Amino acid sequence: MFGSKVEKRLSSFFILPQRIASSGRSSLAFFVCALAMVLIYRIHLTWALFTRSIRPFDFDPSLHPIWFMVKYLPYDLVLLFSCFFLSWVISHVSIPVKNRQIRIFITISGFILYHLFLISLLLIHGGHTRLLFEAQTGLSYFVILELFLNVPFIELVKFVDWKDGLFLLMPIGLFWGVLFSPFVFRVRILKGSIGLLILLSSFSIIGAGFKNHNLPAEIRLNPAIFLLSDIAGQGIFKTFPEDGNLKIVKEGELGIQPGGMEYRDRVKPLKFLPPKKDHPWNIVFFIMESVGSRYIFDTGRGHPMPMPFLHGLAKESLHLKNHYTSSNITTKAVFSLLSGLYDFFHQETFGIRPDASVPSLHNYLPKGYESFLVTPSPIQWYFPTAFVKNSGLTEMHHFENLNLKAREEQHSFGRYIGRDEVQTIDFFNRRIRQAKEPFLGIYLSFTAHLPYFDYGPDYRIIQPDERMISRYYNNLNLLDHMIKRVYENLKKEGLLERTIFVIVGDHGQAFGQHHSDNYMHHRYSYNENLETPVIIHQPALFKPRTVEVPTSHVDLLPTLLDAMRIPYSPELLDGESLFHHRLSRKYIFVYGYEGTISSLDNQFIKVQYSFKKKRCWAFDLKADPEEKHPLDCSFSGGQLDALRRFVGFHDASLVRYNEAMKERKRISGMETPRLTEARLP
Repeated sequence: MFGSKVEKRLSSFFILPQRIASSGRSSLAFFVCALAMVLIYRIHLTWALFTRSIRPFDFDPSLHPIWFMVKYLPYDLVLLFSCFFLSWVISHVSIPVKNRQIRIFITISGFILYHLFLISLLLIHGGHTRLLFEAQTGLSYFVILELFLNVPFIELVKFVDWKDGLFLLMPIGLFWGVLFSPFVFRVRILKGSIGLLILLSSFSIIGAGFKNHNLPAEIRLNPAIFLLSDIAGQGIFKTFPEDGNLKIVKEGELGIQPGGMEYRDRVKPLKFLPPKKDHPWNIVFFIMESVGSRYIFDTGRGHPMPMPFLHGLAKESLHLKNHYTSSNITTKAVFSLLSGLYDFFHQETFGIRPDASVPSLHNYLPKGYESFLVTPSPIQWYFPTAFVKNSGLTEMHHFENLNLKAREEQHSFGRYIGRDEVQTIDFFNRRIRQAKEPFLGIYLSFTAHLPYFDYGPDYRIIQPDERMISRYYNNLNLLDHMIKRVYENLKKEGLLERTIFVIVGDHGQAFGQHHSDNYMHHRYSYNENLETPVIIHQPALFKPRTVEVPTSHVDLLPTLLDAMRIPYSPELLDGESLFHHRLSRKYIFVYGYEGTISSLDNQFIKVQYSFKKKRCWAFDLKADPEEKHPLDCSFSGGQLDALRRFVGFHDASLVRYNEAMKERKRISGMETPRLTEARLP
């Protein structure tokens, strides 16, 4: 009796694949397609991690066996069985509709949903892989929001070619191939799939016993699960959903900053300006992409100093030693450098809005300035192009229109592209020689940005190895040579004594400090992500000195305007001139792309608030410069309150200021720059 029951159960188990293959053809086809995509993703990711020259988060192949990825298959299996279960349940729900046309419509809609899901899964896998190798991040809520808010659709289309279109047909072809295959073949496919899953699951269980080398979730999780978990963790939040007492700009209220003693000292500081000259000043603005202060003069690893020329120049210049970006992404940071204003303290970038009309450095300069920008990189992705063009600076030389050698490095689903930095500097120097004085020349470098192209032994201070930071140090050395060439070109042409040479980084750079996924600059708001150098060289205007107090990108514009004796209204800028004998403002502010806002006071107390975590923490940077011991915010409640109110006030006032400039309104009692050259839509 007992034996016959067991026999019946085993018989039922062995005929289960036949039942599934006969009664759930579409679910089976869907399951096989999803399984194929998951396995292809894992195989492709593993191969790339072991063979590519640039690996996400400095992945070290020597610490892992080649089959280590099977350890993380349970994440994929969760996705597979969830999809199969939902598909099976939906396909077996009876439709209480007798009308044949409606039933056909519902059936067709179901097949369309199958295809949309499979194509979406393929796109998520492909996009996640590409982001891993090209941006040291995965496909997350913030990335998707950034694409929708800040990247023009035409720029996204440029990254898709006919091969990508053919690749998208793969799951569709596989789905229909399984769906219309003979019954016996479908049974064999299902049995083979089950056997493969059992085998891989066994390896996964064995692999779980091996030591975990703290891999980030972007590598461990399936991309679809990573995206869903990130969305669940982030929430679709507004700037301050729980804050009911934000200070809002009132009608008739002037200025870009909130008033009150909570933001500025009561006593107005004195301003000591340099002697006025009888000639206009040329400006060369050299913006160094992804250059962090802690790396440029570092010799702690036993290698030569990466930027010795800049080190020598800093001793002869105004050197801002504790300088912070206004944001850990380039679009917002460059906007602040050129406008003296903070960008929005939320995901949207003001500087790329088609109607961005607030004044830039170009607008403050007297008439007659010849202005141009040169960069070896594509600028649509990370440069506030609309803001710069609307200000009247329309001569822009970049990757798309520079007829120079292209450097290229292949990656999993794409490539990095940039013009040769050496040739681009030659072009910039030629453009300076051709310029009619006075001129404003802006150069935005690319060499210190991932993937850190190798420019050969002449610029190496470290022998190339598998670590990204080694390539980074070598490219800082290349950048140092390029700055020297610009300096020597100005000197040779007799322009140096009439030129203000500004050298500044847009933001910092991280190499795994604090967290295993803290690479590049946009993942966190630690000091390695935010610190960046500033050196302003013009001995006739700036006596050699080192500024120790915290400074921000927004301070550069008012400082330059004061140096050139150009009038402006301080109320219409967020920054403060460094010609004051002391700074009256109490805080500088930073927006972090990961959803964090920060403030830093003059005593180096750093207070941060996370939209994602809905909590606050602080660091005493004098006692804890490496930010290893976060403090409770209770002792700095006033600073937190000032940070939250400033953010709400500033975003509203920036929009209002922009509307006034669009309508060419003159703000009563304040110096507003000319906007006659602006090209508004």
